[in-house]
Amino acid sequence: MDGADRDGDALMYRIMWRIMPLMVALMMLSVIDRSNVSYAKLQMVSGLGMTETAYGLASSLFFIGSLVFEVPSALAAHRFGARLWFARILLTWGLLTVLLGFTFSGSLFAAARFLIGAAEAGAYPGIIFYLTLWFPKRYRVQAVALMTIGSPLGNMFGSLFGGLLLNLDDALGLAGWQWVFIATGLPAVLLFVLILKYLPNGPQDAGFISDREKSWLAAELARGEISQTLHTNPLRVLLDWRVWWFSLVYSMITLALYCVIYWLPTVVKGFGASSTQNGLLNSLPWAMVALMLLWIPRHLREHRSVLIGMALIALCGAAAFLMSTMLPENWMRYVAFVLGTPCISLMFPCFWYLPSQIFKGAHAAAAMAAITTLGSLGGFLSQNLMPWVAHWSGSALAAMTVPAMSLALLALSAIIMLAAWRVPSNVSFDFGPAPDSERTQPAS
Repeated sequence: MDGADRDGDALMYRIMWRIMPLMVALMMLSVIDRSNVSYAKLQMVSGLGMTETAYGLASSLFFIGSLVFEVPSALAAHRFGARLWFARILLTWGLLTVLLGFTFSGSLFAAARFLIGAAEAGAYPGIIFYLTLWFPKRYRVQAVALMTIGSPLGNMFGSLFGGLLLNLDDALGLAGWQWVFIATGLPAVLLFVLILKYLPNGPQDAGFISDREKSWLAAELARGEISQTLHTNPLRVLLDWRVWWFSLVYSMITLALYCVIYWLPTVVKGFGASSTQNGLLNSLPWAMVALMLLWIPRHLREHRSVLIGMALIALCGAAAFLMSTMLPENWMRYVAFVLGTPCISLMFPCFWYLPSQIFKGAHAAAAMAAITTLGSLGGFLSQNLMPWVAHWSGSALAAMTVPAMSLALLALSAIIMLAAWRVPSNVSFDFGPAPDSERTQPAS
């Protein structure tokens, strides 16, 4: 490694240490906000007199609210700046989550879930777009992987505290499920303050890097990209077939992820675990995810290795979840969950590397929001599909065939993209990256 590379790496690591803790925290709270219903369900279904199917439908309205407002919210982040818009998202979703703890009927619960989805809309595509403002493509998989660590941390802490909070049943006259929502909403309000104070809108607003470093970073971000910024109607992204393809792939990832997030506590409860034991057992797979995200993505730096890794990881996950439905002992099934769950989360840094090379500027914000919006239908389907499969099969465990099939399709899609990426652009299949020219020298 020459001096230029060392200086560039040093700058990137300095940027990571400065902005990534806030992005990881934002991601972590976002995941907790989405997964808290899986623990509240263990008491709330009977507490509000709901069926499993009705609760799944009401919970899934979160994704409909997100779908409706995702693109406008992501474009607002591009227009008004990341600091202000992320802060707005945190404040509204935090307050609404606290209020969710005081719902007293299934219909109010459904309405509140829709509003929380609308409040949080734009957070995830906003984060992905924000990272493209800071990290050149050779650092992007690692940056997205670090941000994605917020997801397993959110699920891990959500699992640990979800089980414990259920044990607060009748404390101060509130049910355990009410404490789940109150305790998971308040941290978002705290992060709202930190984002307003410490998050820069982009490199040009950052006081911790020099002007020469800003110039080098701008040059690095500009080279090796495929698409130019489009200054047209942002709805034009819906006419781009690549957006629809990426949305389909992303929906399979979210389907697998939310199947596990939403249903694993129910499966573990069927093993005979108490609320506290359930939380502890559910936290271990997500701790494994965090370790894998620190290790594997750093080895994936160009499209071929990303897509090959994506296919192999997805196949391993599909095999693990399929085996979980066939193994004879509960401890064997649990080991399959621990091995299969990281394979889902590893899809995210692999996936987001691909559209981040293709879409740029305001078009990128709209494209990533559209991908996230359309892909969020996977989350909506998961919370309705898992109870249906369990009811149809007569076994909560049998529903784990759903994430297995989703991961198998992801492996196939990665193979298709690997073949397509090599097709020359003159035959109208423009996935291929433009050739890199020589790098400029970073400022010391």
